[in-house]
Amino acid sequence: MKTWISRTAGALLALGASLHPALAEDVSIDVGLDKPITVAKDGLKKIALFIEIGTNSAVQSTVTGAKEEAAKHGIEVDVFDARFDIARQVNQMQNALLGGYDAWIVAAIEGNQVCDMAAKEAPSAGIPVAVVTMSICGRSVNEGEQLWSPGTLTYIGGNETPAAFKKVIMQAVNDKPGPQKIALLTGQEIHPITQAFDKAVAEVVKEHPDVQIVATHRTDYSPEMNQQKTQSILQVVPDVDAIIGVYTNMSKGAAAALETAGRVGQVRLYEAGGTKWSVDAIKSGTIAATTGYYRATAAATAVKLLVDAFDGKKPPHVVLNDGHALLPGQREGDVAIITKANVEGYTPESP
Repeated sequence: MKTWISRTAGALLALGASLHPALAEDVSIDVGLDKPITVAKDGLKKIALFIEIGTNSAVQSTVTGAKEEAAKHGIEVDVFDARFDIARQVNQMQNALLGGYDAWIVAAIEGNQVCDMAAKEAPSAGIPVAVVTMSICGRSVNEGEQLWSPGTLTYIGGNETPAAFKKVIMQAVNDKPGPQKIALLTGQEIHPITQAFDKAVAEVVKEHPDVQIVATHRTDYSPEMNQQKTQSILQVVPDVDAIIGVYTNMSKGAAAALETAGRVGQVRLYEAGGTKWSVDAIKSGTIAATTGYYRATAAATAVKLLVDAFDGKKPPHVVLNDGHALLPGQREGDVAIITKANVEGYTPESP
């Protein structure tokens, strides 16, 4: 009798699994909350990608990296361009909750204001979130594992943390030991990158009191505005030694201003986020140094880790160096400084 019941129960379970295959193929995704997210195994078909602004060359690399990797897995990616408007980005996320998306990839304009949507509302709706480049939930000034926000699946980046920016600032300091005047070009004050950069600046100034920050300009990342701000710096502080920007677009504007003013070679330029333009600029001597930057790789890695999660695998909370292989001499957890000495070994991912 017991054998018959056991066989009957087994047959019924098998029948149920065949009629409702999702029940047998569900997987749990741990995002650090009280309850895991439950998804259908291999059910990742549609991703919402939230970006800061589509006209920025680095952000364009994010879109390219995500779409190319997703295409390999038959996944559709819809891009939501916030145009550097944080209210727009939050609203886009609210609408995406009802848009039938299986997962999100988030490149935030401002990490605190998207925190609730990305780390609470999305997982509550059964949507795992991968965060790229800018950490969220007030963690942009952190390092290592502390860049991950509970509620999200993973964070991929690490090349725009305070430690990463400090390395490029220290390159400028070490290139001219002793007293010097440095001007800074950043993005919006609330942007996670700006906050990380500001923390790095504060640490350097504290450790090197002979370094004087003579100007700090917040910009919209356009070369045009950065050219205008650099012109202002040259007028107000004609003996400025170096200008450091948080991205290539700052250097493009600064280089144009120096050329117009006849100051090329007199003021050193440093930046983060090495692009194809940066490589040529280092070779020509237009800029002194940049940093390794791989937004396409970061976005592609985000897609891969989401695929892994839907396959029942557990992705790491944090992937550093944007998920890219280390350059020769680069240490794990450090951003690579690119100068004339090693520029030939650097392959940029943004134009």
